[in-house]
Amino acid sequence: MNSNRFWWVRHAPVINNNNCCYGNNEVDCDISDKDAFFFLSKTLPKNSYVYSSALKRAIKTFDATCKSGYKYKTYEKDNAFAEQDIGNWAGMSYPKLEKETIKLNVYSPNWLCKSNYIPPKGESLNDVYTRVTNKINFINNNFINSDIVIFSHGGPIRTAIALATGGKLEHSLMFQIDNLSITRIDFVNTIWKVQYINLSNSIKLKNYI
Repeated sequence: MNSNRFWWVRHAPVINNNNCCYGNNEVDCDISDKDAFFFLSKTLPKNSYVYSSALKRAIKTFDATCKSGYKYKTYEKDNAFAEQDIGNWAGMSYPKLEKETIKLNVYSPNWLCKSNYIPPKGESLNDVYTRVTNKINFINNNFINSDIVIFSHGGPIRTAIALATGGKLEHSLMFQIDNLSITRIDFVNTIWKVQYINLSNSIKLKNYI
């Protein structure tokens, strides 16, 4: 049996962004929650192949997890796991963005905009889905019976859920993905199995730990 186990971790909470959207822009994050990082270090599998987005908030989250005792096999930064590029919308306040997307008839109650819409000089969430799934397919074609840990963002994690569930990307946007939470999705003999979504230190699910 071939089983690759994907452990997705959303980065630490963003700070100092003045209630503005940021997409794949560089913004700082808060890594002060020691209990949360201890939880990650104890829950994530050892001897795993680790990837992170090349954005600093994902890298800082990975580093803080390691400082809490996490051990791994290899680590690689990969832009395939970056957040959606929202182009000219980066730095726009969320209230202003909501007005803009309503005016353009691309408003989404669960995301920055509809998944097929390309923000000016940016990319659509559908584009994110394509690059994330291409990388996942590469991993599944090159790894056997492995644990793959990915420090990433809300958008890419939801695209992975969409791939696994075979549903529409818009449907996966309804899932809550908290900062410093784990989403585990297994690929077992060509079949996707969602083990859990949005597991965090604040949720005590002993069967998963």
